[in-house]
Amino acid sequence: MFKHTLALLLLLFSFNTFAIQKSQSCSLDVNEVITIGCTWKCSKWNRWGLRKAARRAGYKVNIVNLYSENATPNLSSVDGILIPGGADINPKYYTPKVEPWLQEHIKSLDYLVNYSSEGDMRDPFEYNLLQEYFNKGEHALTPILGICRGMQMLTVSQGIPLYVDIKKELGFSNRRWKLDKIYVTNPESIVQSEVRDNIFRGVKYHHQGLRLDYFNKHQERWPNLEVTSVSNRGKIAESLEFYDRPVLGVQYHPEWTFGKVRRGLFGWLLNRACLKKQNDKKQKLITGVN
Repeated sequence: MFKHTLALLLLLFSFNTFAIQKSQSCSLDVNEVITIGCTWKCSKWNRWGLRKAARRAGYKVNIVNLYSENATPNLSSVDGILIPGGADINPKYYTPKVEPWLQEHIKSLDYLVNYSSEGDMRDPFEYNLLQEYFNKGEHALTPILGICRGMQMLTVSQGIPLYVDIKKELGFSNRRWKLDKIYVTNPESIVQSEVRDNIFRGVKYHHQGLRLDYFNKHQERWPNLEVTSVSNRGKIAESLEFYDRPVLGVQYHPEWTFGKVRRGLFGWLLNRACLKKQNDKKQKLITGVN
């Protein structure tokens, strides 16, 4: 009983540490490997970015595909999760949670959704994975980095709707192969800590995004979430941070954005995965579990 109580206290202490500190150092034994699970096929650019960041930090990394059409993923088998960019998300995953007037508005723009077989496969898998992740305390220290669609799926998982089409709804061009200027709005954020610039540029390829006006109007519904950077005169949310778990979503593509942006964000995911792995080792020692 004492061992289990002590293990719980250690978990709670570590949980608070994650919520407060953003750049805690971490090292592993020479033979230890960090396992990063991708929710879909990780592109060569994501793999390259992760491996380059791992070499820089002195880590060994193994990148695996978590996707399965029929099985629930074993999140305990990985040290960190990457949700890469990709297909549009079916609005049925977020329209039921908003007011009737907004449901009708979103339905009126359905012709602008790019439905695809990739989306049909990824939507239920990634949505259910995130419900599993956020509803179970045992995953509280597992870091997640969501990129582009990945940030959007993190958004939808919390009941926050998306803009269906930026050009139609916000009145300027969709962000396809754009190099947008991104402004950090919280100097204490993960993005600021890792990129170390208040203003930087990120490569963009999307036409949807977090419905920022709705989020700002109802922000009391999501006390543990914050949009910490924006672009395009404050109309597009560029990062979403979770302050109760090590979760970060970015709307731009760090794998295509070289320099500090790529190093910082992939480095953050690996560092958090390292800390999670260290915590797992401590708990095994305390509980006597092999």
